[in-house]
Amino acid sequence: MDRFEQLSAFVEVARSQSFAQAARHLERHVSAISRAVAALENRLGVRLLQRTTRRVMLSDAGRDYLKRCEALLAELEGADAEVRDRAASLHGNLRVSAATGAGQTLLAPIVPEFLAAHPLVTLDLQLSNRYVDLVEEGFDLALRVGTLDADSRLVARRLAPTRRVLLASPAYLERRGSPRTPQQLGEHSCLVLDIGPRPRRWELERARTRIAVEVRGPLHSNNAFLLLTACRAGAGIGLLPASVAAADERSGELRRVLPGWTSAEQAIYAVYPSARFIPAKVRSFVDFVAARLRSGEN
Repeated sequence: MDRFEQLSAFVEVARSQSFAQAARHLERHVSAISRAVAALENRLGVRLLQRTTRRVMLSDAGRDYLKRCEALLAELEGADAEVRDRAASLHGNLRVSAATGAGQTLLAPIVPEFLAAHPLVTLDLQLSNRYVDLVEEGFDLALRVGTLDADSRLVARRLAPTRRVLLASPAYLERRGSPRTPQQLGEHSCLVLDIGPRPRRWELERARTRIAVEVRGPLHSNNAFLLLTACRAGAGIGLLPASVAAADERSGELRRVLPGWTSAEQAIYAVYPSARFIPAKVRSFVDFVAARLRSGEN
């Protein structure tokens, strides 16, 4: 029987002057409360409670010991409350990892709003296309796009769907013409996003039709923004995340190639360690990002 259980039983009996009432308050059997107090007295080698058939009274030693025990339990309850409040409040450092493209297009526009709403949070947002080990490197969460690797230490929450689309500048299409079929992409200068096991193999779908095309071109990079810049400059056709190129499509700097053909649908995920006791700052940030992605405000 642990010391905390013994102290709790003693304090409750002393306050109520009744083993039965103490048992009801602590939701234990009377016999368990009696054993806890007896064990405490045996460990201390002193009588704390005087028992009669009608009432329970504190001994002189018991009165002095009660004051110390109440102070200790109050301190413990205060520590518990402080930790609970800390877990429930939004403050402190929040370390987030994201791929460069996703971070710049999805997170950068909405981060100021999150920070304005939670001024006690400091956001450490690291953008990199390398795989980050959240547990080993001390990140609170990561924003990842595509297919996730299995990791039993992590929890993944799907936030929104995403696809890659075929894009080129009006100047390139005027100079080289627009491909009319996916197979004709092999005859064009293609800008390859160097992510995944076979980046030169572009797997496209339209409705239920799927096709894979081997492409080649003058530029390969793992940075979608570098390819986007080259695409704007007329260097070729890119298969790029729709979110990265959305503004250029709206402005007319880039045009869709083979409209209707896209990559297979993937997803944007929030990934974080452990499903238990998720800090409020992590939960709130993930909820915030998910809401903005659903509303299209990213």
